[in-house]
Amino acid sequence: MEKKNYIVAIDLGTSNVVVAVAERAGDGRLNLRCVVSKPSQGVKAGMITNIEQVSNAIKSAVDAVNEKLGLRITEAYTGISGEFVRCARHTDHVFTSDPQNGVNRTDVEALFERMRNVQAPDDETIMERIPQNYLVDENQEVADPIGSFGKRLASTFNFILCAKTPLERLNLALRRVGIRSLGMYANALATAAAVLTPDEKEEGAALVDIGGGVTDVAVYYRNVLRYIATIPMGAGAVNNDIRTLGIFERHVDNLKRKFGSALAELAPNTMVSVKGRTAKETKDILLYNLAVVIEARMRDIAEYVAQEIKDSGYADKLAYGIVLTGGSAQLRHVDELFRRVTGMDVRIGTGEEVLEKESETATESEKKEGKEKKEEKINILPDYATAIGLLYCGAEHGDCAVVEVPQPAARPQGPKPGVSTPYQPAAATGTAGTAATTPAAGYRPAGQAAPGPIPAAERPAATAGTTGVGKEEAPAPEEPRTTTEPHRHKRGLLDKLKQSLGWRLDDFFTGSDDEEI
Repeated sequence: MEKKNYIVAIDLGTSNVVVAVAERAGDGRLNLRCVVSKPSQGVKAGMITNIEQVSNAIKSAVDAVNEKLGLRITEAYTGISGEFVRCARHTDHVFTSDPQNGVNRTDVEALFERMRNVQAPDDETIMERIPQNYLVDENQEVADPIGSFGKRLASTFNFILCAKTPLERLNLALRRVGIRSLGMYANALATAAAVLTPDEKEEGAALVDIGGGVTDVAVYYRNVLRYIATIPMGAGAVNNDIRTLGIFERHVDNLKRKFGSALAELAPNTMVSVKGRTAKETKDILLYNLAVVIEARMRDIAEYVAQEIKDSGYADKLAYGIVLTGGSAQLRHVDELFRRVTGMDVRIGTGEEVLEKESETATESEKKEGKEKKEEKINILPDYATAIGLLYCGAEHGDCAVVEVPQPAARPQGPKPGVSTPYQPAAATGTAGTAATTPAAGYRPAGQAAPGPIPAAERPAATAGTTGVGKEEAPAPEEPRTTTEPHRHKRGLLDKLKQSLGWRLDDFFTGSDDEEI
């Protein structure tokens, strides 16, 4: 059997946990095989507060994937987000080894080694070290310093830091369900890998991921991650505000997704009925009032995002504006609200952009080879953007250990209760010179009265090698007999049984009318 290479991603959020599995093809591209989302509890603003609830949520999603794909997942890539994730900059330099021949790769490696020696505070760990730029002799900024002439090579690195406690709790939750983490990434970094296009990264764009408990912001410019931040406010805050209208929590999210709007002036002035405490009790809500509540909180989030973009120092350099993703990106008119608050262009990203390009490449190659591949279409939602991004980040490091569970072979179904199976005569056995014979069904010694119908409680169950009432038996091969051939009745016993039992045994008889019983 051909060995398949899998990449597994687990995105643990405040309201949902998403598990995605992709298969790496021979040419290196990723084929998305399955995405499963399950509700999660025990997470508040990205921090795990109840390990038991989180472990159960992860197990539920992983089990669903295992059952669908016939796998047993043991390794995965994961993401993390919260106020405890931040970025910090550090600048350092080295002197070039051969100024006459320009900067070489050894000089760049020496600069990277100095950056690797930078230590994080005691309660934090460094997740990523990303070079922002290179300066040669402090006056020439270049993207690739190799070959440039100068005596001094300097660079500013962007360090992504995360508190140790959240990382340890996430690792613990994964170990409790038998999964080892091969790598953890900041969600803002992973989501950008799936949502932002190469042009957006090059010309400048801000990724805004509105999750259940937090909102992540990542700023890209000149194909480099320049800034990340986390706002401790998300869709959960909007839901809490909607509950003040007297809506039960179990109906809030569905009401928001189906009828909500981020701009009250664009909401219809109509009424909708929401279920109450009982099946007969309902509550009428004016959609305009619902939109007023949603807009107030979403405007707060948009203003916080605008401030973070200004703090990054790249607000006037983002030619492609803002790309919204996450569950709340599906809210009506949310893009227009962010456009009005920030004054930037806004579009909705789902992660489908990267997958579509790979699918187009795959289709072209399959057409050249004359192959046609039919797979189930997976509907990519903004909720899945982070999980898909984790797949691409993990694919750069290596495959995950996944055990393929062999599917059990189809077994012949045994007899159902109350239904007999056709009799299969056993092979004749016996000692030398003695032939084993099988008496014909319906045989009765002379002088013995014909048996009456057997009560249902006293009828023995049919077993292999025996026949029950009304069971069909194939005629035995002709053998030499030492006794007189018994008289064979044609359908006499069958007619009597059917008449006495009221035709209730019709299902037990499979022979045609011409066969002997």
